[in-house]
Amino acid sequence: MPKVKPLQSNFSSGELSPQAAGRVDIARYPNAAKRMVNVISRTLGGAQKRPGTEYIAPIKDSTKRARLVPYIIGPDSAYIVEMGDSYARVFKTDGTQVEVSGSPYEIATPYNEASVQQIDYAQGDDTMYLFNSSVYPNRLRTFGDAKWDCSAAPFTTTPFAEQGDYPAVALTLSANTVGTGRTITAASGYFLAADVGRAILWNAGIAIITGYTSATVVTVEVKVVFDSTAIPSGSWNIDSSPQAKLTPQDIGADDKPDPIGTLITLTLDAAGWRSSDVGKYVSINSGLVKITTFTSATVVTGSIVFELKATVAAPAMSWTLESSVWGGVNGYPRTGAIHQQRLVAACTLKNPQTVWGSRTGEPLDFTKGTNDDDSFSFTMNGSSNPIRFIVSTRDLLALAYGGELSMQSGVEKPITPTNVQIKPQSTHGADDVKPLQVGKETLFVQRAGRRLLADGYRYDEDGYKSPDLTTLAEHITETGIASMALQQQPDSIVWIALNNGRLISLTLDRDLDVIAWNRHETDGAVESVASVPSGDSEQVWMIVRREVDGGIVRYVERLQPAWYPVYGTDSPDPDAFPPADEPFSWGFQLDCAISQDDATGKATWDGLDHLEGKTVRCLADGVDMPPMVVTGGAVTLPRAAKRVLNGMMFKPTIEMLTPEIQMATGSSQADAMSVNEVVMRFYNTIGATMNGSQVIPGRINGPDQLDSAPALFTGDKSETAIGWSKGKTDVVISQDDPFPFHLLAVIRSITINGG
Repeated sequence: MPKVKPLQSNFSSGELSPQAAGRVDIARYPNAAKRMVNVISRTLGGAQKRPGTEYIAPIKDSTKRARLVPYIIGPDSAYIVEMGDSYARVFKTDGTQVEVSGSPYEIATPYNEASVQQIDYAQGDDTMYLFNSSVYPNRLRTFGDAKWDCSAAPFTTTPFAEQGDYPAVALTLSANTVGTGRTITAASGYFLAADVGRAILWNAGIAIITGYTSATVVTVEVKVVFDSTAIPSGSWNIDSSPQAKLTPQDIGADDKPDPIGTLITLTLDAAGWRSSDVGKYVSINSGLVKITTFTSATVVTGSIVFELKATVAAPAMSWTLESSVWGGVNGYPRTGAIHQQRLVAACTLKNPQTVWGSRTGEPLDFTKGTNDDDSFSFTMNGSSNPIRFIVSTRDLLALAYGGELSMQSGVEKPITPTNVQIKPQSTHGADDVKPLQVGKETLFVQRAGRRLLADGYRYDEDGYKSPDLTTLAEHITETGIASMALQQQPDSIVWIALNNGRLISLTLDRDLDVIAWNRHETDGAVESVASVPSGDSEQVWMIVRREVDGGIVRYVERLQPAWYPVYGTDSPDPDAFPPADEPFSWGFQLDCAISQDDATGKATWDGLDHLEGKTVRCLADGVDMPPMVVTGGAVTLPRAAKRVLNGMMFKPTIEMLTPEIQMATGSSQADAMSVNEVVMRFYNTIGATMNGSQVIPGRINGPDQLDSAPALFTGDKSETAIGWSKGKTDVVISQDDPFPFHLLAVIRSITINGG
C-alpha cells in the first residue's frame, strides 16, 4: 500500500465539468476542483472568497426589469447608468445615487422595458451613442452629475441610397396573376408620369408600370404573382428613381463647376418630383445635391453637397434619387462602434448585413463619397444572416448570427469608401449579448447562448480564431448567458449573469494560462452586471432581484472588496515617515449589506428597511454576532458597537477532485484510498472547516478578547484521518462565518490500496 503526497498548488482551472471528471489525462485536471462556489480563482493560484455586495438603492420600479450601462469618461470620472422603462438614473463611483432635492435624478429616454435590454452602445470621449433596431439612434451626454441629456443624435446626414418610396396609399390590382395589361388603382392621387418604368413591389409580387393614365390609375405588367389584389397602405414599395431626363441649373461662370452650398434648380422633362422628396439627395454627373425646396412636379431646388463635373442633362437611369436608409419600414441600426475615428453602425431590419461608417472625425456626418475621409457603406454578402454586433479591434469585426467576418484595408491603412476587404473568419455565430474586449481578444457568446468564445487574430494563421472558453466547464453556463462585464483589477475577471439569475465568473489570463470558472450564490437573482474604473481599481455593479418582506424587489448593488472592521481605521498618511503599513481590508463579507459607524457606540442599528424580515448576520467591530431578523428596519445587538456591517450570509465552498496518481500498475483512479492527512495553506483567513470539522476558529476566547476582532491567520493547518473510500478522496473546504477566506494550496497524504 504505497503512500503518496500530491500537492494542488493552484486553482487556475476553476470548476471542472462533471462530464470531464474522467479527463485525468489533461494538463488542467490537477489545477481544477469539483466545485468552487463563492470563491474567485486568483491568477497567482489561490482561491479567495468573493467580495460581498453593498446595497446602494432600489431601482425605480421593482416590477420591471432594468439594465446597468457603464459611462466612462476617465479613470476618475465614471458613472453607472440605470436604464429602465423610458428613464435613466445615475450612480457615482463613490456608491451614491445622484439626487436633486432629495429625490433620484432622472431623465427621460425613448426606450421601453423590452428595448432597453437590446441597446448596444459605443462611447467616444464624453459622448455615448445608443443603438436599437426600433429607435432612432440616440446620444447620451453628461455636463455634470445632475446634468444629463438623452436625445436623438443630431446627424447632419444619415446614410442614404436609392430605394424608392413606401407610399401611404392603398392599391387595388385588376388581377394579381402574371400578365400584361393589368391596372392598378390608388385609393388617392399618387402616381406621376415619370413613374412609368418603375416597379411596384409587395412581398414577393413584382409589377412594372407600363402606362400612366392618371394620378390614381396606371397600367402594369405583373412579373411575379401578388398575394392578393388588395395591397395595404404603407406596405408596398415603388422602387428606383423617376424615369425622366433631369437638367441641373448652371449658374457658374467660365465653365467652372458651381461651388458647394450653391442653390440650383433641378428640372425634369416629365412630372416626377413629390413634396416628400425634400431632404432627399440627387446623385447626378458625379455630384450630389440635397433637395431643399419643392416647387412643382417638374422643378425642385437643391443645395450642392459635392460639385457636379458637368451641368448637362442626365437621361433617365443615369441619375438617382436617394433617401435615408434609416427609419420607417427600414428600421434603425442595432449596433455601433467607434473605429478609426469613425462612428460605425450596422444592421437595420431591411439591411441586416450592411455596415455604415461616418466621415473620418465627423461621427454625425454620413455623407457618402469616394474620398478617403468620406462615409462608406458595405454589405457583407459573405454572410446570409443579420449582424449582431460591430466590434473595433485590430480590424473591424462583424459578429453575425451566421458567422464572424472582418473588415480591413491595406497594411497600416484605414478603411475607406474604395479600400476594404471583407473576409469570413469563422462560422460560430453570435448571440445578442454585448461582447467584451479582453486584451487582444473579443469575448462573445455563441448563438446558442451558452458557449463563450474568445475571438482573436493569430499571426501564424493570418486570420482569426475563436477558441471555446467553456470547453471544460460546459455545465456552468447551462441556462444561457444574459449579461457580461469585465473587471480588470486586481485580476482579469469576467462577471456573467445567467438567464436563470445565477452569477458566475471567469478568471482569464492568457499569459499565465489561467481559464478558471467559478460559481457564486446569493439570496436572489442577478439580472444585469456592469463595471467601471475607479482610481486604481474597478467596480462591479449589479441589479439583483430579491424577495424581501413577502414581495419582489430589485436593488442596485456592487461588489465591495474594501472594508475595515475597526472603527477609525483608515489608510496611512502618504506623507508620513517612515512609511506606515496599509491595514488589511476585510472587504464586505455579507451580501446586500451596509456599513454604519457611531463614534460613541450603540446596540440598536436601523436603516435596514431593504432587508425587512430577512435573517442577517452582523460584524460588530469585527466580531460575528448571532443571526438576527430585521424588524422595523432595525436589529439590536447583544452589546454596543461603533462599526457594524449588516447583511446576508453567503458561504464559500471548494470541493476537491480525486487526484490522478500514476502507480506501477497504472492509474489509481479506481483504487481504494485513505486520506491520512490534509494540509491546507491559508492566507489572511479567519474561520475555515474541512468536511464540517473546524480547522481555523472564527472566534477567539479569553477575558481580554471577547470584544476584539479575531486575528487573521496565515500559514498551514492540517486535518487527519478521513478514512477509506473506493476511487475517491472526499475533501470539502468551506467557511461558516462572515470572515476573510483565502486558500492557497492543499497537500494530501494518501494511502492507496491497489488490490
